Amino acid sequence: MAEQTYTFRIQRNQVVGGGRLESRWQEYQVKVEPNATVLSALEEIKGHQDGSLTFRQSCRSAICGSCAMRISGRTRLACKTHVGIAARDGVVTLAPQANQPVLKDLAIDIGPFFKRIQTIRPFLEDGPETATQVGKTAYDHVNQVSQCIMCGCCYSDCTMAEVSPEYIGPAALAKAFRFVSDPREGKKSDRLRQLSEPHMMWACSRCTMCVHVCPKDVKPMEAIVKLRTRGIAKGYVEGPAQKHALAFHEDIKKSGDLNEFTLMIRTLGLVGTLQETGSALHLLKKGKIPSPFPHQARGIDQVSKVYNLLEQNPLDVETKAPEIVPE
Repeated sequence: MAEQTYTFRIQRNQVVGGGRLESRWQEYQVKVEPNATVLSALEEIKGHQDGSLTFRQSCRSAICGSCAMRISGRTRLACKTHVGIAARDGVVTLAPQANQPVLKDLAIDIGPFFKRIQTIRPFLEDGPETATQVGKTAYDHVNQVSQCIMCGCCYSDCTMAEVSPEYIGPAALAKAFRFVSDPREGKKSDRLRQLSEPHMMWACSRCTMCVHVCPKDVKPMEAIVKLRTRGIAKGYVEGPAQKHALAFHEDIKKSGDLNEFTLMIRTLGLVGTLQETGSALHLLKKGKIPSPFPHQARGIDQVSKVYNLLEQNPLDVETKAPEIVPE
């Protein structure tokens, strides 16, 4: 494949006096083949054009995760991303990971990211819930999330992390699921109680960005949803997010549609609802107060059949149950 000249537009970052981050954009012209990796292009720039350019790399094989950066608007591994795929009209835009402190140029401080991982106790613990028998499929979930290489791509593009720095993030939650789903773990309930607290698994907005950008197909959001299922099964349903989910469940089961008129009070309680009086008055002015009499959806009998089927044949969330398809 013939070489082409690409413009690399790179965000140069440097911490100056007082800890202030100073940023500017700098462009470089690089002649490479379209199937060359972004990492090889960066090495070309650093080796022959600008030795001051700073970025991380190690394995060059999508294993270590150290070369993760924002490439043309999405966080990816530079060693796995081809220049021809990343280029937009011949331009490849590079920036450091988002939602992370920047040290210099494309290198971030990975300390805060790994502090979040430490929060979920990333090791097996002895306890009364260790399984005495392990089925053939018991490690399916463990193996899935164990593919995570801690690159931080999911946290960088997480929309909730962008607006809520307290959120623990998809990588930490996927790692938590790895232990909650492990038959050898002895404190599953204690972990689920911790994960049901604010800024943990119920803070996820399910935007699916973590699924889209994960270079190892770990599917962190799926792990988060399965953690929530386990948390509800254990009775950790006191938070507003859990109550909101249960209200959805009951409404759809009953009528096939949401009863939005009572949804807020079932989610926030009476005191929490009264605190939202200003918002309610604003909605009233705009004519957006929902009807207290929700309509019955068509085909509600079919919805009821699905619910009854699942209640009679509950999914085994600890391993993988055979798929049950309604006739």
